[in-house]
Amino acid sequence: MPTTSPRRVAPPAPASASWGRPDGGGAARVRVLVADGDPGRVGEIVHVLGEAGMEAVTAYRGASALARVADEAPDLAIVGDGLGDGPAVELIPRILGRARLPILVLAAHPDDRVVLALLDAGADDVVNATFRPAELLARLRTLLRRAGVPGPAPAGGPLPDGLVVDQTAREATVREQRLALTPTEFELLALIALRRGDVVDHRTLLRAVWPGRPDADADLLRTHLTHLNAKLIGAGHPGLRNERSTGYALRLTGAASFR
Repeated sequence: MPTTSPRRVAPPAPASASWGRPDGGGAARVRVLVADGDPGRVGEIVHVLGEAGMEAVTAYRGASALARVADEAPDLAIVGDGLGDGPAVELIPRILGRARLPILVLAAHPDDRVVLALLDAGADDVVNATFRPAELLARLRTLLRRAGVPGPAPAGGPLPDGLVVDQTAREATVREQRLALTPTEFELLALIALRRGDVVDHRTLLRAVWPGRPDADADLLRTHLTHLNAKLIGAGHPGLRNERSTGYALRLTGAASFR
């Protein structure tokens, strides 16, 4: 995988969003270094960050990660333990020797010994490599707050549909009425609502809710979404739209709000 030039993914943020770093157009973004030797996992993280309006700078080896820190000045780093030229526990102090920034580590086997070693090396948080997108984003926001970097702001206030998904508190409301969601239903709603009416395909939903399980049951997914849809409609929201053979989206008359 080439590492000679920066790789940056920066999809347009919602017009009403406010972020931590000014760009050329007057808006501002959070810039995140994603360093991991697994291109598939890097791509998945970049996708999650992009959906949240963040800018990703990628590296596939420790040496290129250090170069990105110097050249791109990221606000935060996500470091995997699959880098080909050294373990994360050795890369962390080298990053911190170049810049003071929060570091979240994705560990394949985060037992107590591994977690303690990573924290002692300077990591701020450790997450299982088979992460849930909503949890990853919530942890990133927490690290950004601790570092004093403005994180993702609400993409608009509650609009006619009245849906608010608070990923920090892990709860959702419709017109201030709290939805009694299971953890799986919340994960699904968080991902679907983040698309603000665009369709989320079945594969993305399955990977988000059951990471690391290629055999996840599509019928079980449909059952969870049916229950979620009923709860949304019961609270006065238009509910979900099922695009057959494609995926699901929010059925909106207004828009979704995020915290």
